[in-house]
Amino acid sequence: MISLIIVANGSSERFGQNKILVKIGNELLINKTISSFYNIKEIEEIILVSNKDVFNLIKDKKVILVEGGETRADSVKKGLELSRENYVLIHDGARPFVSKELIQSIIENLKKYDCVVPTLKVTNCLKFIKNNKIKTVNRDFYIQTQTPQGFKTEIIKKAYGKKNYKNFDDCQLIEKQNNKVKFIDGEESNIKITFKKDLEGSL
Repeated sequence: MISLIIVANGSSERFGQNKILVKIGNELLINKTISSFYNIKEIEEIILVSNKDVFNLIKDKKVILVEGGETRADSVKKGLELSRENYVLIHDGARPFVSKELIQSIIENLKKYDCVVPTLKVTNCLKFIKNNKIKTVNRDFYIQTQTPQGFKTEIIKKAYGKKNYKNFDDCQLIEKQNNKVKFIDGEESNIKITFKKDLEGSL
């Protein structure tokens, strides 16, 4: 019923080393991310888009491995080419703390919508800076998006078939086609590991 694509082919420049190979407890970050989706019966296949250095360290032999592209968009497209199910979840490899409750909520909403995206409200004061000019903006008009994001496979594949697919993120591509997008509550704990400080207390 559902394909899962985990994208883990970034450069990790801000982290200072390949972050998905850092250990959380006794487990590599990427293996922890993968295991977050275990025991979810709707997920029929897991596709990991990464590189050969990572592939040698993947514990689960059932995971489908594909080398990533030059950009995140290229990597997602390569994962989609292997997807065989009616629905697909696209997830950042550097989000190892996603809960099964959030995953199930996305899957449930996919029954009614073309695209489902978990979001968080902006809680800090938000300012726009351009040409050394500062303007405070209304944070109520902004949200932060997370992954996994869910899609009808046929629709997201069509979106990635456009020539300009590299210019937009996954959800934007769906918005451009005027498909039905559902925003649901995300989780504060579902952070994307970017800096070493993001893992303080977890190592």
